[in-house]
Amino acid sequence: MAGDSSDGRASQTLKHAAGMAAAAGAYKALQLAWKRVTGNEAPLGPDDEQAPLSRAVAWTLVMGAAITTARMIAIRFTSKLLRSQRESMTDSAAAALLTTRTAPRSDPEIPGS
Repeated sequence: MAGDSSDGRASQTLKHAAGMAAAAGAYKALQLAWKRVTGNEAPLGPDDEQAPLSRAVAWTLVMGAAITTARMIAIRFTSKLLRSQRESMTDSAAAALLTTRTAPRSDPEIPGS
């Protein structure tokens, strides 16, 4: 994705915005799920001394996997949508060109046309 030079700056920005939104949503959902499953608040950060090390490590692993997966899915989905939109726009432009080129011309200056 980052090395794909065919993508414009706008589509890159849209993909990354979708990834950030998905990561934020996954983080919030994971916090709620963590509290429901464990009964405790999720650790606040790496320096949270109130959470035992095992719980902090488990939170970090689950959170990292969930956020990375959500970002990847959102970016791929957005990329697929943008690609299909670009292809449909190209197809409709090509169809418009074909119909204008194959339509009979009526030029009043040319006899018999």
